Amino acid sequence: MTPNRPVRTIKGMKRPVVVTLFGVAAVITVFVLGTAHIEADGAERAVDAGAYVLGIVAALSLLLWRRRPLVMVGVVAAALFTYLAAAYPPGPVMITGPISLVLLGARVPRRQALLGAALIAGAVIAGQLIGDARPGIVLAAAGWSLAAVFAGEIVSARRDRMHAERERNRLIERQAITDERLRIAQDLHDSVVHAMATINVQAGAASHVLARQPERVDPGQIAGALDSIRAASAEVLDELGAILGLLRRDPGIGEPPSRQPQAGIDRLGELVDRARSDGITVTLDVPDVLPALGAAISTTAYRVVQEALSNVRQHAGAGAAAVVSVAAGTNDLSVSVVDDGGPNGAAPAVNNGPGLGLVGMRERVESTGGTLDTGPVESGGFGVAARWSWR
Repeated sequence: MTPNRPVRTIKGMKRPVVVTLFGVAAVITVFVLGTAHIEADGAERAVDAGAYVLGIVAALSLLLWRRRPLVMVGVVAAALFTYLAAAYPPGPVMITGPISLVLLGARVPRRQALLGAALIAGAVIAGQLIGDARPGIVLAAAGWSLAAVFAGEIVSARRDRMHAERERNRLIERQAITDERLRIAQDLHDSVVHAMATINVQAGAASHVLARQPERVDPGQIAGALDSIRAASAEVLDELGAILGLLRRDPGIGEPPSRQPQAGIDRLGELVDRARSDGITVTLDVPDVLPALGAAISTTAYRVVQEALSNVRQHAGAGAAAVVSVAAGTNDLSVSVVDDGGPNGAAPAVNNGPGLGLVGMRERVESTGGTLDTGPVESGGFGVAARWSWR
């Protein structure tokens, strides 16, 4: 997964820094060009180098808005106070006040922003009273100071909402990837257990015959057991290859997980054939026509039957009989596997490990909107039944 890197533009500088530099340059340009056309009126002092220095200092302090917003406001307040107290004619230099307060409101809590507004307003009013008092500017100073602070808070609130939305989307995407990895882990468990159960049964049967009745060894029987082992191992290796391919892919944030074609309910016949080759008598009852099923439900139904037949192999053993039934309506589907307990009448035990056995089966079914019932049956065996319904 490629980490997010800050966007850089001119000579490696971050984009926000470049935007700030251009903004401050624009303020300085407006101040210099606008101030050059101001003429002193009455007792006002003519614009000189000192006025330009104060205005440029106020504008340059805006560069501090991200790291030192309170220092920025203090410098602007001091520059405006000195400018007005020196009786320079008000002009473009005044825009640094509202701009600094908007930036302050976007960076600090409301209480600090209001203190900054009071500082700017006080500096403007005090400077005007000491210099050449103009009632209009004195009265307006408080108004635009508060307006600028609230404008900054609006900008800050919008930025916070956007950040929260991005964070929420990031968490949703991470959860989707986590869910996908959990599904892969469940598939891995189901596939491996199913294949290992087949291999164990066939190898155990061959070993039993060779150890106790070597004179009655049937080469065809041994060959059949080896063929079953070879088929089971080849199938699980194929599934492992596909699953590990997904894991190696490691999708990034915002990138949808890749899904390989999943085994579905249309492949139940393969599971039944495998179980029969392991010495289990399996009856398959499936309707000729099945309703259109989503991939998640179809795959889950397949895995339920796969896990249930694996449990029959492990706990009931060869010689057991099982019935796999599928019933489907327009808006519902049910899948069940019921065994007779085998020659020893032993029902599968419930595995309480997280993500394994019947516990993992239940989690898988419930995650797709279904319900799962498991438990001993009257015949002495064990039953597993999954049901889904939808509109």
